[in-house]
Amino acid sequence: MDSATFLLNFIKSYFVIDNKTGCRFLTVDAYAGAVPFYLKNGFIPLNDEDADADTRLLYFDLATIADDESGD
Repeated sequence: MDSATFLLNFIKSYFVIDNKTGCRFLTVDAYAGAVPFYLKNGFIPLNDEDADADTRLLYFDLATIADDESGD
């Protein structure tokens, strides 16, 4: 696992473990070159309107981690 993925996983877990922030989604406005990295790490495009733009809005649903950890 590269350091960027490690850091991203740390951020995801920070909001899931004993989450007192009420945060449900992580969002990024990724440069086109970084989109594959975020897709590989579970982010989903918010819409298709920016598919060919310089940046793309992506989100990660933190509930998917909570579901995985609870055994559902």
